[in-house]
Amino acid sequence: MPKRKNLNGLPYNLAQQYFSSLFYWDCGYTADWIWCATNEKDINEVEIDILNRTVTPKELEIEPITHYLYRLQETIKKVLEGNGFPNDFVVTAKLEFAVCRQDKLHRSVRCVATLSDKEGRVYQSKPYVEKSFEELRVFGPAIMRK
Repeated sequence: MPKRKNLNGLPYNLAQQYFSSLFYWDCGYTADWIWCATNEKDINEVEIDILNRTVTPKELEIEPITHYLYRLQETIKKVLEGNGFPNDFVVTAKLEFAVCRQDKLHRSVRCVATLSDKEGRVYQSKPYVEKSFEELRVFGPAIMRK
């Protein structure tokens, strides 16, 4: 019989994987794309629905932010299968980002991942913080990117 406690670390692993160096797009990592896009649009919070591959607000639903969500879906599937759960056991999987403009020097993106299962249990990660280093022009001509 599968044990739900084996799923407790999955949300943090998803947040960590999303910011990993494997998720590089064009000229920046996901933290760079999120920081620069939110900065250009003056947005402080972003939510990504992993299972539906959508972003709120919609104006940030751009390829560099959504492209690797299928890999997070694969991670969920592998963890579920490896622990004896059916593939549809997780019904929601979200990444919630907070971008604080007060400390522009640190350029930090804070992420909390939350999952819920068929039985109503919620799994939440501790906050994962990643720094952005690249300066990208997200919504302008590609020639503006460094």
